[in-house]
Amino acid sequence: MTIFRKFFIFIIYIFISTLCLHAQDNDWVIRIRNSEGEEKKLLTVNDFMSELSNIVVLRGLPTENLNMLLTNDLQLWQFASQLIEQELVYIIAVEEGLDKDEELTSTISKERDNQIAQLYMQKNLRDDFNVVTEEEKRRFFNNNRERIQAAGGNNVRYEQVATAIETTILQERMQKEYDRIISEARTNYKLEYSSTKDPCVTIDDKQIALSNFNEMFNQALRQSSESGQNIPAALRVQARDNMFKAFVAREIMIYEANKIGFYDNPEAKAIENYITRAAVVAHYIDKTIRATIPEPTEEEINQVYEQYGKLYRIDSLPYAEAQKALETLVIEAKTQQRYQILTTDLRYRYNIEKNLSLVENLGKSEK
Repeated sequence: MTIFRKFFIFIIYIFISTLCLHAQDNDWVIRIRNSEGEEKKLLTVNDFMSELSNIVVLRGLPTENLNMLLTNDLQLWQFASQLIEQELVYIIAVEEGLDKDEELTSTISKERDNQIAQLYMQKNLRDDFNVVTEEEKRRFFNNNRERIQAAGGNNVRYEQVATAIETTILQERMQKEYDRIISEARTNYKLEYSSTKDPCVTIDDKQIALSNFNEMFNQALRQSSESGQNIPAALRVQARDNMFKAFVAREIMIYEANKIGFYDNPEAKAIENYITRAAVVAHYIDKTIRATIPEPTEEEINQVYEQYGKLYRIDSLPYAEAQKALETLVIEAKTQQRYQILTTDLRYRYNIEKNLSLVENLGKSEK
């Protein structure tokens, strides 16, 4: 399911919710006030639906999850509770000025650009771009049988590699899309790019430093290594070239989105707000909770090992890695405990009102 389709569903819900709303004092889903009665946050049906849609889009969840949340009272209540907790922590983080950290704002800006560039790109793709038919997959298998058997063995069957084939086809489509984007940009803008010199991309008067791409590529290598899928040295040059093409296309999309005012669209603003709040809350937790937790004791480490050692296969890791994993588990458990204490305290300090019936009714109308 493409991002475009997911947001199309979001727009449908917004349209329906707009018809359901009426200009009264109770046309909100969540309202948060401080002890003086000052309104700190008001979420309308549109706002709440936007939050749900962001969860689906940014976490790559199936679109069906949106319907499940709307029609399941318990899940809807849990989501609303989590949203309230996050909003409360965001409020105090802003009041304490922890949203102004320079490194944090840079991280938010990069993630916002990345997500909005993807959204903008998806809006320019055909609706069935991510649909790979059975015929296409079988044709790919037959045309590349020797290469597939060389990698998976002579007895490998189509059913065993169908999912991998679909991924490969989508990757090839995207590479062609990157080529198209770059080709059109050569016509529309003054475009220069090189993966070996600085700036690595120039679009009209905008310049992107080579360090930006190197940072992205190195992060991809680290993530690949951590997931146990190291890129062989012989293929790193090809991987770097492919990633650089995607990087150039992304920068072009960011430039175009800014140029036409796409960043001010409701969808883009909703994504930016979601990313900002989540990043500020995570930063607040790091600075005020996680950073204050003392180094785990040997007793705590042993206790965690007894509980989770086999579950996470920690005993199969080298000693240094196992020790680090156990320490992380202790710290994260304590962080979660203190976070719950914080949010419980904030719930007492603020006046929180919920009016989920509006959203529940919307979900029922979609059955």
